[in-house]
Amino acid sequence: MRHGEMFRESQARLRAYIEDHGLAAGDALPPEGKLAEELGISRLSLREATRSLQTLGVIEARPGRGLFVSDFSFRPILEQLPYGLAVGGAALSEVLVVRQALEEGLIEVAAKHLGPDDWDELDALVDEMARCEADGEPVAPVDRAFHRRLYEPLGNRLVSSMIDLFWELLHRLSDSVPEIPDRRHPADVHRRIVTALRAGDGLTDAMRGHFVHIHERLAAIDAPK
Repeated sequence: MRHGEMFRESQARLRAYIEDHGLAAGDALPPEGKLAEELGISRLSLREATRSLQTLGVIEARPGRGLFVSDFSFRPILEQLPYGLAVGGAALSEVLVVRQALEEGLIEVAAKHLGPDDWDELDALVDEMARCEADGEPVAPVDRAFHRRLYEPLGNRLVSSMIDLFWELLHRLSDSVPEIPDRRHPADVHRRIVTALRAGDGLTDAMRGHFVHIHERLAAIDAPK
């Protein structure tokens, strides 16, 4: 068997081992020698397979403790995206469509799980945004925390991971698009979302307004010079 074929076969056997043994996130894999023997492959082939699956986020190595099945994460997807994706506005436009649809679709669901204490915490994050703006500090970390907190009560790890993934994708790609003046302050845009949550009305419109500025930046790329 050629090296490439053996590499793919080793990966497949290791994945099958995890599935067949019902291993879940946090479960340990056997020591290298025993695992290689059970899979019927050499230690070298096993090491290559484990390195690859670590990159993909399937397993993780814990120093001094061995190999473990990883928690599900979109992080490996983000790290494997081609560098060319960040060139121009086309990729940003595509990511924006997905993120906006995701958040506009989920805001009504999240609202059912949010109460006064949650609204107060979101308002506190908006206050922190306003402070950052006034002091000339980056708003992005607080913006990220706001969107994480908004959907946290859903208790859905997949949703939380996707919100985080598309937040970071949009943030990364937006750096490739020229900035234009924005008459709306980030704190005001996010305050409108919290106000809609408290009122139980206008949620979709408030979330849609959150994405207006990035749409304007994209439109400016194609505008006649």
